Formats: sequence, C-alpha cells, structure tokens
Amino acid sequence: MRWNFSKTSMKIFKSNLYDFGMRNIFFLSLLLFFLGCDGEVFKKIEDKSKIGAKIDTIEIAASDSFSYKASESFLKEQGFLVDKSDYKLRVEHRDYAKTCNNPLSKTSSDYNYDGLVAITLFYKNEKVYTSFRDFRGDVNKELFIDLIDAMVEDLKIKK
Repeated sequence: MRWNFSKTSMKIFKSNLYDFGMRNIFFLSLLLFFLGCDGEVFKKIEDKSKIGAKIDTIEIAASDSFSYKASESFLKEQGFLVDKSDYKLRVEHRDYAKTCNNPLSKTSSDYNYDGLVAITLFYKNEKVYTSFRDFRGDVNKELFIDLIDAMVEDLKIKK
C-alpha cells in the first residue's frame, strides 16, 4: 500500500499544526497576564564568611507592625529566638500607590507591581544578606516567609 499525500493535504496539516501551536501560545500568554505573578526574587550574600554561621537569636527591625509580626511568627516557627542580638533582620514593605507622591513618576511609571518586600540581615551593623521582590496585590505573610526561608537556606544558618 502506497501513501499518497497531495501537496494540498500537507499544507492543511502544516497550517492546522501552526494554528494549534499559535492558539496555545496565545491562551498561555493571556492566562499568565490575567493570573499575574510576583516579581523575581533578588538576593545577594554580602558577607560570605557568615555562611554556615550558628544563629540562635535574631533581632527584628521592621518598617511596620505587619512586617514585624509576619517575620517574627515565621522565625519562631523555625526555632529562632527573637530578642536583642548581634544579628539584626531589617524587614520592610513598600506600597507603591501610597508611597509614591511624585506627579512626574506617577504619569511616566509602569505600574506593573503594587509594592516591594525586602529583608536585610546585619551582623554588628555590617550587611550580611539582602533580598527583595516586587509583588502584586496586597502584601501578605508568604512574601516575607519566602525571603526569610531563602536567606536561611542560602546562608546555611545553623540553629
């Protein structure tokens, strides 16, 4: 038995395959656009000598009570004592809509994100680790948890 494909049937096959792929790409793009996603996490180990350090106690300095409570509860769950310490974790979030008051910036900026969460770990006032990310929607505890969890992992902190 010999297969007989005409040029027309091959064009139809290729066209349908192309349409199927383009359709999927289009719907995937729409899905990602409407679901949205938080920004990429940026992190940097500032003092590599602190990798593997034993940290039992961390002091928290927060820009607001929500940031403090979110960080404190997670650190306590992880077995850290939150009290005065040589290690100080600065946590903050910024709401772009509330904090931006420059009219030029408001008209020329691309408001893809609603705010920023950031953490910085210090040891005796020397920067050890920095991490931050933009977010969409309302600030929530999970944004801080992700950053702090990554810090503990990146620095291989021992408790």
